[in-house]
Order: sequence, then C-alpha cells, then structure tokens
Amino acid sequence: MANEEVMNILKSHNSCAFDLHGCPLVVFPADTQDKLSSELSKAEVVDFIQYFLCLHNQKQEKQRLGSVVADLRNASLPTARVVAETLLLLERNQRTVHSVYIVQPKKKEALKLLLKLLAPSRSFKKVFLREIPELFNHIDRSQLPAALGGYLIYCHRSWVAFTKEIDDFLQAFLSAVRRLPSCISGLQALSRLPPPAAAAAGELRDFCSTNEAKFLQLRRELGLDALLTHCERVVEKLRYPEKEPCYQAMAGTPLFTHTAFDMLQNHSRITAAVEKVELLWQQAFGKPRLQLQVFQLREDALQITEQIKTLLEEKLQPYKIEIAKDAATAVKLVSEFEASVHIPAMALILCAEDVIHTVAEILLLDGQARERWVLDVERLKEKLRAAVDFILQTLRAVSSYHRHYSKARPRRPEESV
Repeated sequence: MANEEVMNILKSHNSCAFDLHGCPLVVFPADTQDKLSSELSKAEVVDFIQYFLCLHNQKQEKQRLGSVVADLRNASLPTARVVAETLLLLERNQRTVHSVYIVQPKKKEALKLLLKLLAPSRSFKKVFLREIPELFNHIDRSQLPAALGGYLIYCHRSWVAFTKEIDDFLQAFLSAVRRLPSCISGLQALSRLPPPAAAAAGELRDFCSTNEAKFLQLRRELGLDALLTHCERVVEKLRYPEKEPCYQAMAGTPLFTHTAFDMLQNHSRITAAVEKVELLWQQAFGKPRLQLQVFQLREDALQITEQIKTLLEEKLQPYKIEIAKDAATAVKLVSEFEASVHIPAMALILCAEDVIHTVAEILLLDGQARERWVLDVERLKEKLRAAVDFILQTLRAVSSYHRHYSKARPRRPEESV
C-alpha cells in the first residue's frame, strides 16, 4: 500500500467521486503540489493511484479506469514535469487512466512542457482547461471538492485514517491466511499423536505438557486470536461510527458500506478458523486431559478415604454415647460432638460427593463405565454419614427430652419465688 504521506498529498475522494464517464477520480490538489517533487518519488505516486483503483474495483463487476484532475494554474516548471512524467509512468505497463483533466498553468513554460511531454501519449484522453468552471462540462459539481468549485463533502484526512486502519487489518489478515495451511497441518499432526498406552499419571502429564507447548506455539505463530480481537474492534467501530471521527466522516460512502460488508465476512472466516483450531485442540488433548483429571480425582479420593477411615477409627468407633442427666449436660454433649466430629465429617462427605459427581460427568463424556474406586468412596462416605447421624440424633434426642421435660414439669414453691 502507498504510504500515508502519499495519501495526504493526493486525494482519491474515497471511491465516491466520478467524472461523467463514470470513472473514479484522483485529484492533484493545488495546495500540496509543491511536495510532489520534494517529498515523493513518481513511483510512490503511481503506486498510490494503482492502489486506489484496486480499492475501487474490488466490488465492481467491471474493472474501471480512473480519471485524473490536476489544477496546475499556479504550478511551477518542476511540478508540471513531475505530474506529466507520473502520468506517463502510470501508463507504462498497462492502461490505467481514462481521462486527464488539467487546468492549465498560467506560466507559459510550464504549459509548453506539459504539452511536449504528454503529446506522444495516446493511452488516455487529455483535456486542457483554461478555468475551473470548464471542469463542470466533464465532471458534475457534486463530484468536486470546494477547491475545484464543487460541493462534495469530503474529509481527506478521515479517508486516509480510515483506509490506513482497514489496510493494517487486511495486511494482518492476509498474513494469517498465508500461514494458515502449514499451521493447521502442524496442529492436525499433533492432534493425531496417540497418548501413552495405559499411561501412568506422570507419563500422561509429560505427554500433555510437551505437546500442548508445541500446539500453543503453532497457535501463537498463526495469530488467529489476536486477529479476531483486531477484527472485532474494527467491526465495533463500523457498527457505531459515531464513536470514531474518521469512521463517522466516512459513514454513508460506498467505501464504508463495502468495508463493513467485507469485515463481517472476514469476522465469520476468522471465527471459523478459530473454531477449527479449538476442535483440533480437543481432538489432541481432550481425552488425555480427561484421563489426567480422573487420575487427580482418584488421588483426591484416596486422601479423602484415608481421612474418613481415620475419623471413623479415632473418633466414632471408640465413641461412647453418654445419656446426659440434665439439660445443660445434654446441650454441651451435642455442641462438643458437632464441633469435633459432625462438622469435619460433613466436610469430608461433601468433598467425597464432589469427587463422585465430577467423575460421573467425566466418565459420561468419555463413554466409560464407573470405576471401582468410586464405589468404594461412595460406600465409605455413606458409612461415615450413618455413624455420625446415629450419634448426633441420639444426643439431640436426649437434649430435646430434657428441654421439653423442664418446660412440662411443675415448679416447686421455692422455684416460683
């Protein structure tokens, strides 16, 4: 793409200005012509005009030539030479320009030079005009900016900023498209790697860690995630152009409409590619990751079963249920049992249930039968629950008895005073 400085010196009227032949216009504005010979090369100007026409023709059924407008009334000899030689260079390889409208220089030597340089060329139509109003015979005033006597509302800096931002995205998009086949091929190769047969947890972790690192590296090189974020930012600006000055200035133009349509299509393409990568990720590591999760849950279950056995052996089996003789003692026994046995037991039961439910979901996803150790955890958990519930219900029943008894028994005369 032509650089930003070239776009600031030439004007393309954002693909929405045309001459009466229907050719899109490129303008050499009078106020920046002095920069043509001092800051730009003719090749850069040619590149820009070709880039602009390429932008315009992307959505056209028929490829159109462009037309050039140059207000050279106050042009110097060097400027006249640069404009003429640029037009000739533009036509060297293939026909690009339909018509050239030149408001001719006031300086005779500049006009003479133009006529001399352009006379041999027959690839485009040359229209020399004495005054600006003569342009209106070839270009409607609605297609010309104020500097050329027209009333086209056009902000060139907004066009430059908008075009540059969209082009930056397109360059990143095309770069990702070029990398996509080789990266997808690499990801597919990783997805076909078989996990270690009857692997232990350590071997499975090594397999996943090594190959996930390769997978992530390929994914970073592809750059789809960053590209999708970039695309979503641009689409958001296109959806709400009032939030961004250059987008607001471009809203309603054909270029804006075409760009919005293209960006929605690009978003769909990128999203599909991201989903493809996610699918390959699942194919490569979905099952090994589930197996690893089952290994970890089994380790957790072993710890829980050991803690349950310890609680049963140290707290519940030797526990002797004491039948309290009064309400205060009964309340104390309930409180002590809840703090020392019931609360930690319920915490272990909840952990065991969480492991059991999680394993059930994983095995359901993987189409496997329930593993034996899960049944062992289930039985031990229920054994703990039954033992704790029996003691706690007994202690609470004694406490409840004393509470109701103290309310129901008649008071002695000395207790009433």
